[in-house]
Amino acid sequence: MVKNNSQKDTFDGKAIRAARKQMHLSQVELAEGITTQATISLVENQNRVPNADVLLAILDRLNLEITEFVSGDFLTQKAKELLNKVVLQMKHDALAEFSEFEKALSQNAPTIQAYYILKAADACYNKKDFAEVVSYANLAVDKNTPSLGIFYSFYAYGQLGTNYYLQGDVQNAAENFELAYEIEPDLLTANELEFHGALQGRHAYAEFLVEQGNLDKAAQLLEEGLLALRKRVDLFWSPDLSEMLANVEKKRGNDLVANRHLHYARVAAYLSNRKTTESRLAPLDAVEF
Repeated sequence: MVKNNSQKDTFDGKAIRAARKQMHLSQVELAEGITTQATISLVENQNRVPNADVLLAILDRLNLEITEFVSGDFLTQKAKELLNKVVLQMKHDALAEFSEFEKALSQNAPTIQAYYILKAADACYNKKDFAEVVSYANLAVDKNTPSLGIFYSFYAYGQLGTNYYLQGDVQNAAENFELAYEIEPDLLTANELEFHGALQGRHAYAEFLVEQGNLDKAAQLLEEGLLALRKRVDLFWSPDLSEMLANVEKKRGNDLVANRHLHYARVAAYLSNRKTTESRLAPLDAVEF
């Protein structure tokens, strides 16, 4: 039932119509609680490709498997959408949605890397199984695994660095953090997903470096990240990176610099409406505003 790769042929609308009629459902009944009858009509006549959530709901109501209908292009788009939610927005509840696509992603060559990365994320956030994270992340960067792009390899190396460290393997953690850093996207030209994924990676790498006593490199990573945030007029990571840099500078004995970065962290939290963070930082900030 999978057709060619044009936009209107990412799935077979006629097959959806056949399945609906086999279940003796009207278009109105199929659409109820999902979309409109007009949309169902357009879908069945190959005139509209529904978004992933609508398509999943339709197939679920018809007791159909998604792998029977969708093309590799659809799955690639969905894989990147899920990675965006987990990496950029840190919406770990998106991993529940991933479970619905897991089989399809694992059987489609262009999305195998995304499958491994998301399996690693699931093992981390839902199972707290760091060894399983390492296993899947290693598969994501294996030379035999088709890559969705350099960014996804970068992210997988970051997963490896963090989870090797959580297992107490400092040497492998350091090696993989450095591999991630070497292929990190350019902070000033990266798209939104790559930019925030890179800063998330820097945050984890800086935490590791601080624990290892490498304060100079940690400060360098954080300063570069904050400079990129200012140039891109983006506050998303500013409170976190500024607070971490304040702590690093305090450890380095630079109290005045530390106070300045702590103040920046509080201001950024205030401006980005992160009230809990701003309230926590307020008693530590010597500057009143």
